[in-house]
Amino acid sequence: MNVLLALAHTPGAPYVGALLGAWLAWGTVRQLRRGTPAIRVAALAAVGCTAYSADTSWRFAADFLDMAGTAERAALFGAAELALFSTALMARQNLNGPTAAPGVPGVLVWVITGVQVIPAYAESGPVGGTVRAFVGPVMAAMLWHLAMGIELRHRTPDASSNGFGALLVRELRERLLSRLGIAVRHRDAAQITRDRATVRAVALASRLAEISPKRRESRRGRRIARRLSVAVARACVGTDAEQRRKLLDQLAARRNAVSLATIALPSPWANTAADPAASALAGQVRDQMARATANVRQYPRRLFTELPPLNTPDSGGRSAARPPAKLGTSEALAVIERGWADGLTVRETARRATRAPSYVHGVFVRLDRERGPRPVNTSTPRSPAPVPGAAKS
Repeated sequence: MNVLLALAHTPGAPYVGALLGAWLAWGTVRQLRRGTPAIRVAALAAVGCTAYSADTSWRFAADFLDMAGTAERAALFGAAELALFSTALMARQNLNGPTAAPGVPGVLVWVITGVQVIPAYAESGPVGGTVRAFVGPVMAAMLWHLAMGIELRHRTPDASSNGFGALLVRELRERLLSRLGIAVRHRDAAQITRDRATVRAVALASRLAEISPKRRESRRGRRIARRLSVAVARACVGTDAEQRRKLLDQLAARRNAVSLATIALPSPWANTAADPAASALAGQVRDQMARATANVRQYPRRLFTELPPLNTPDSGGRSAARPPAKLGTSEALAVIERGWADGLTVRETARRATRAPSYVHGVFVRLDRERGPRPVNTSTPRSPAPVPGAAKS
């Protein structure tokens, strides 16, 4: 602060202050080293225009703000320029953020610029004030804005500013292009002329179709017919088949526009029709599942040894009779012991006792251990055991 007060009493105080502000601004511009040369040049020009505006503020502080003291002028003359510079930096930071919009600082940049125009006109009048205002605050704000936009596109080529001003400019540009009839890109001047003539021919033909045949012979009807012929000639629909198709399609749509009021449309609230292929496939799957369930329900739950045999050629296509219900534990043991005493086979005993062959075999082993060898059923023919040492025939 002491240095500023000492510099304030020197004759070149305003120039020293401007150089000091330019040096501080250049220190910030050096942070844009990763950018392109266009960013650095635009930022440097913005610093120069800010210093130009600072000179206007220095003079305005003494002539209109009654800042007679040099120290007071040196400390406060550049407040608006410093605010403009700081808001531009904050807008740049917001622009490079996730929202890609300058936000409130971007609006404040243009507000400060508008206020800085007043000292320029107050000091130099209409002519000089216009020069001071344009080269000073207006150019500074524009250059800061362009530098930030160039930096944003350099960092993210597909990005665009989402600020209010950028959105407003883009919307006005698109509306202006649409109003001029050049919104469709990649068309030459001849094609634009033909498209405009086609639209005009459709409008004139519709007007001529709405009047009665008697009124077509009047002066107004003949003038419409004459203008229609000129528009058709400019549209080149006689030699260009594609242009003729466009003319007829647009004319048909315009003449039948009234039928839109009575056209039958499906209700958007009704259930949409299902896909026929998907419905047929779902029906087949349901039928197959129903048949499989019916086949399973034909047989009760039983052991795997009790399933009925498959139809064989010997059975003549007949299935076995349904076996009896499963016996209780005591009844099954009694049947197994009776089968063991009668010398029946394990499989036959298992069938009568409604038990698994493995279970019957275990009971037979226990009975053999407790009661001795199993009796032999003489009624069942059994193959004789081979005699050891017998000669082979």
